[in-house]
Amino acid sequence: MRNPFPGNPVFERFLGLKDYFRRYTTRESVRRTKEIAKLARLISQTGDIISMDILGSVNFGMADDESDVDIVMYLACNHDEEITRKNTPMAVFYERLLLTTILHEITDRPYRIQVVDFINLTRLAKAIENQNYDDDVIARFVFYRTICRGVNKRVIRPYEKMIMQNPELFKKIETKLTEALLEFTRSYTHRRSFEKYLQRLETLEVSIPKSILEKVRDYLQVTWS
Repeated sequence: MRNPFPGNPVFERFLGLKDYFRRYTTRESVRRTKEIAKLARLISQTGDIISMDILGSVNFGMADDESDVDIVMYLACNHDEEITRKNTPMAVFYERLLLTTILHEITDRPYRIQVVDFINLTRLAKAIENQNYDDDVIARFVFYRTICRGVNKRVIRPYEKMIMQNPELFKKIETKLTEALLEFTRSYTHRRSFEKYLQRLETLEVSIPKSILEKVRDYLQVTWS
């Protein structure tokens, strides 16, 4: 999903640095992205609608052998409530069984996957159609789709198109999502991740331009203050 907030310095800073690191995507990032995409396709063959967004080091292309993988899972449920482990058994099934059992079957080097959020596409569609901009599911969907790396994206493209046709929506949620991204980037974990990304580039013997180092330094100082 293209950046719906052009001119927003917080999003531009984040996405610009992500694009830079992705120029040097590691083999481990490529491998894991392909395997998670395969995992989503295997689940789709059961008839369930599923898509995923990848966060963290794989999103930035900087994963190594020790990296975990955090994902957001999109499911089309038979209800329009927020997904919980009580009202959506298939969410628990995919989280606990398929992400462990099937992953071990498709890779010779398993890694830890954690589902950090679920998005109910049924609820999302209803919120968009009713122009219920206060429903948090819309803001979360836009946030993840703007900053993450998607797999099996054909499932969620119709929802992106519905949203992109409504510029009024972005005016209503831009402030909220800017604050969310600032909060995300202020975390100690995020700060440490950027330091690791720079170290991995050094390991790859990439000559990092001074301008990029200054942008990273400025980015960390601005978001950490």
